[in-house]
Amino acid sequence: MSGSNETGARDLGRREFLLASAGAAAISASALEPTLGQTTSTSSLPTVTLGKTGEKATVLGMGTSWSLQPSFVQAALKAGVRYIDTSENYENTLAEKVLGDVLERTGMRKDVYLVTKNGRGKVGGAGAHAAYEKRLTGSLDRLKTDYIDCYYLHGIEGREIGLLKDPDVKAAFEKLKKSGKIKFCGFSCHDRRLPEIVTAAAECGWIDQIMIQYNYRTMLGDDIRRALDAARKANLGLVAMKTQGGAGGFREVKPSGKFQEFVDKGFKKEQAAIKTVLAEGLMQVVVSEMTNRDMLRENMAACMAPKLSLREQEQLEQHRQATAHLYCHGCGQHCEPAAGGVQVAEILRYLRYDEVYGKTSRARELYRALPESARVTDALNLSAAEAACPHGLPVAALIDRASLRLG
Repeated sequence: MSGSNETGARDLGRREFLLASAGAAAISASALEPTLGQTTSTSSLPTVTLGKTGEKATVLGMGTSWSLQPSFVQAALKAGVRYIDTSENYENTLAEKVLGDVLERTGMRKDVYLVTKNGRGKVGGAGAHAAYEKRLTGSLDRLKTDYIDCYYLHGIEGREIGLLKDPDVKAAFEKLKKSGKIKFCGFSCHDRRLPEIVTAAAECGWIDQIMIQYNYRTMLGDDIRRALDAARKANLGLVAMKTQGGAGGFREVKPSGKFQEFVDKGFKKEQAAIKTVLAEGLMQVVVSEMTNRDMLRENMAACMAPKLSLREQEQLEQHRQATAHLYCHGCGQHCEPAAGGVQVAEILRYLRYDEVYGKTSRARELYRALPESARVTDALNLSAAEAACPHGLPVAALIDRASLRLG
């Protein structure tokens, strides 16, 4: 499998994309399943060159925004995972501390492509270098290393696009590079203005790689594909997060047995969701928050057999269509203008953190940090926002549920 930037992004329709993903080498699901079950810790994950960084990384990366266990980090390293994504935000800096201890104890720091993020001090202007260097120093201490492979601006939002064009921010990161404390610069993003932000990254000249929300529900939009084509031409390293797209279940307003129907058919939605992203050949690394060895084993299997069988394609598309109204796609540009100031996409992302990922404390923290005006509206505005949703989400019911669970 090639994950290099030489692979062109093609504007395909949904059906055409799914067919193209299989290619002439598509195999039947019955033939594929034994392979998926045979992954062991001695298997070698495919590697790619991560854009203009020129660095090699495994196509599967480990996300760490959970109560990270040292034994699991060691298991992932033993299994061959060589890309780790973390942040000073994760578990209030504890994720960095756990990783630092494990990498020091195992002596594997230089074997890992390590990413961490600045999420508490995104600033521009004359004080940019001092601010970023201070935050970075804390991360370096906790990670017990003298350099970070790539240092991210964490969670860039539409209102922060100016940071990518700010000469002081560019100079700050370039100075950190020159000091040897970081090798490369990047950012993470799942903002509703994602296409605009990705385009700015391709144009600004100093960003080396990006990590964005990208999954089988969202990857076919014309706007994001145009933006990613610009990023590919700029040879940015392209890393996907949130690849599941709710494949494992976003609790329904009116529960049904739909998810179980797919399980009963023997269809592994979670694996196919990863394979869909990798089979396209545009994104180079998939970062997944794996919290147990079964997830690790299955995700490794998906990465070592990235082609989707025709049966998997058909069932994933059926699943997408049947559950489109149960998953917020993050396209707040449609509903939020009618929502009276409520940040619908953000709130529903936090609700997903609570109900799907089990991160209730973090979801409540993020929700309660929103201004009251971004959380409270009247029924008329929510009805208008619901009518504007292109995916038919029950916006009013979901916002009400978020208020009850997270408020």
